[in-house]
Amino acid sequence: MDKSLFQAKAAQNSSVYAGLQALVADEFENSRVSIRQMLQGLGIQHVDQTSSGKGVVDACRARKYDIVLCDFRLTGGKNGQQVLEELRTLQLLKPTNIFIIVSAETGRDVVMGIMESQPDEYLSKPFTQAVLARRLERQFVQTKALSTMKTLIAKEKFDQLIPLCVKHIEENGRYATWCKRNLVDAYLNAGASQELEHLCKTEIKQREVDWALLGLARLAMAQEQFPKAVSVLQKTIQQFPQTISAYDLLAQAYEAMGRLEEAQEILNDAIKISPRIHKRQKHMAAVSLANGDPQTALKASQQTVRLGINSVHESPDDYIQLVDIVAESAANVENSTDKKRLLAEAGQALSVVTKRFGNDDSVKLRKSLAESRFHASQGQMREAQQSLQVAKQIASELEGGLPQDLVVEYGKTLYSAGEKEQAETILASLVNDQATSDALKQQASDFLDEPISLGAKAQAKSLNKQGLNHYSNKAYQDAIHEFKTALELSPRHPGLNLNYVQTCLKLMEAQGSESHMVAECVESIQRLRHVTPAHKQYKRLNALKEYLVKHYKVMF
Repeated sequence: MDKSLFQAKAAQNSSVYAGLQALVADEFENSRVSIRQMLQGLGIQHVDQTSSGKGVVDACRARKYDIVLCDFRLTGGKNGQQVLEELRTLQLLKPTNIFIIVSAETGRDVVMGIMESQPDEYLSKPFTQAVLARRLERQFVQTKALSTMKTLIAKEKFDQLIPLCVKHIEENGRYATWCKRNLVDAYLNAGASQELEHLCKTEIKQREVDWALLGLARLAMAQEQFPKAVSVLQKTIQQFPQTISAYDLLAQAYEAMGRLEEAQEILNDAIKISPRIHKRQKHMAAVSLANGDPQTALKASQQTVRLGINSVHESPDDYIQLVDIVAESAANVENSTDKKRLLAEAGQALSVVTKRFGNDDSVKLRKSLAESRFHASQGQMREAQQSLQVAKQIASELEGGLPQDLVVEYGKTLYSAGEKEQAETILASLVNDQATSDALKQQASDFLDEPISLGAKAQAKSLNKQGLNHYSNKAYQDAIHEFKTALELSPRHPGLNLNYVQTCLKLMEAQGSESHMVAECVESIQRLRHVTPAHKQYKRLNALKEYLVKHYKVMF
């Protein structure tokens, strides 16, 4: 921009900017002073400064700024991305705020993380006053035009937002695309599925854009049409590989369909692109754990904890999950130094839970339970029982007794500490309780099915897969061998036991009845006493049981 033209533009805007309040955050004083002078040169006279993330949060709590220019690197631990996330969570930003993240970072992981936090602007250092002026002017013009709509979004008044967005689009307004993107959220929240589908399909007819494809995928997810969501999201990623939210949504769709290996694969792709997102790493830890992959789960859990430090996302869940995963992983670490380091990491995590969240009785309970499970995993049964007794004492003193959402954790701890009968009784009661949420029922049921280590689960899963391949090829003897080997690792798993029974029955149909095989089928059925009518394998279990009674005259 020509200097004289810039000065004329600045003079024109100075009256508009004069009453505004700005905050500049940077770890280096010379940078803060330089940016402050730039803002004052544009007519913004009230400019506060801070060097730390805490300083930004405290300043925004004390004053409602119009502009915040926040460097990614700050003193005190918090970075600019974490500051923005915290300000939004605490609702310390006005809907019309302009929050700009400034950074000299060039690493893809940092830049992608910043962009995912969706600041109003991102400025790469170094920048000139003219560049800052253009960005601010663009934001102020947009804010002036959209202030009412932004306020309605902040207040979640979607019924009032929708007609304003529709009107702006129909008038071919300058911010029609912004309105369309925000209509997706508004229609979803309002339950207006037909309007959402019409909006997205109309746009796609003209040209395929990421937000419209994502809108259709989100609608399919909301309607639990998971195969449809998968199809749309695969297309979105193929055409727009940098649309990172599509990867996360696709992982959720795969998970909902029970396709956990594919969920892990797509999360791995997302993490390669943008690894610095707490929620994504936490999801990866949970999925890889369910897949029986302790190495990946450990890495993701460690990243989850690191990203949570100094962040609004920090949670006792992250530390307790890390302790459980370390307990699983340490058993497979041969190098004594590495094992010692891992065990020390678990101890440190438990210590942090006490220091950071120790005032919460339910957290104290969870910490004691996690400590008991950890000791049990290392064969320290006396210490495991001691921690369990502490947990029982805390639970007995809780108002209202043990919270339902901690029953699964409590049952797992009882089981690992050797109190298996009590554990099974508690978890079975949870599964049969009509008031229990589906998610908790599933967790309890999954543990009752397979109360074994991650490594054993992974081996059993692989053997089961091989057995199913043999079964589909009618190689029943080979399938039986794989299923029997898997059952040595995971004897209570319903799917495995029923696969074994079904294969034996198929073989006996072809070759005739064999008493030892019938006896083994009965034994497999009897191992599934924990399977209740609420279990997804219950109908199949009953059908095979009735078949054995009818055709082989067995008694149960």
